Amino acid sequence: MEIRTLDREEINDALNLVREVFLSDPNLIRSPEGISSFMSFVKDQGPGLCWLGAYDGDLCGALGYDDTYHIALFFVRKEKQKQGVGSALLKVLCEEAEHAGYARISVNAAEKAQPVYEHLGFTAADDVQEKDGIRYIPMEIFLQRKYLGKTVTVTVDRPYGSFHPTFADIRYLCNYGYVEEILASDGEFQDAYVYGPEEALESFTGTVIAVIIRRDDTESKWVVAKDTNYERQAVIDAVGFQEQFFDTHILWLEN
Repeated sequence: MEIRTLDREEINDALNLVREVFLSDPNLIRSPEGISSFMSFVKDQGPGLCWLGAYDGDLCGALGYDDTYHIALFFVRKEKQKQGVGSALLKVLCEEAEHAGYARISVNAAEKAQPVYEHLGFTAADDVQEKDGIRYIPMEIFLQRKYLGKTVTVTVDRPYGSFHPTFADIRYLCNYGYVEEILASDGEFQDAYVYGPEEALESFTGTVIAVIIRRDDTESKWVVAKDTNYERQAVIDAVGFQEQFFDTHILWLEN
């Protein structure tokens, strides 16, 4: 099976696959309003998405996503379901997203599709929602676990005790900077907090003990420390001066 990015001409094949699979499952969305709004979305928004296609001779699966790696359309032909096609598509998307510096992939899963997404590794991010006749569950999968435990050097550009360059009422209660080896989703170097030292530093070498993923922002923040024997609440308190303004999920290095 081949997984590859679809070109403009091939996207029409993907949209036709989506319509075919959707219409073959009348229980996926039951309300007439929901069916109508879904088909309108496919027609109006589908061509503007980025697409991955799975080929086993012919196109057998398609995954459409936007520039924040939110999955908008994800369908596999009925006769190819439960054969690893969806897992293969998601694996390539995760690799692409992580390479681009993203730490989270999201999807609004139809209620009936929740078990499928759970099997793929997604977890629910909220309760059931409804919009335009479609009931769905916001779900997410987290990336960047591979960086936990990695030794990195943080170049500090906002030292302990300094103030935020834009928001003057935010004072840095830990050193904050970037890791030059890794590019983040904004095209800049990966941001990182230095946990522990309560004095202004210019640089710091330590271990990534946490990855902070912001659901309402595309960037992630790392927490770097000398000691991997830490208390989670103490770390949360240390970075809370800034992270309190975001909806976050934290991946932890086990200690």
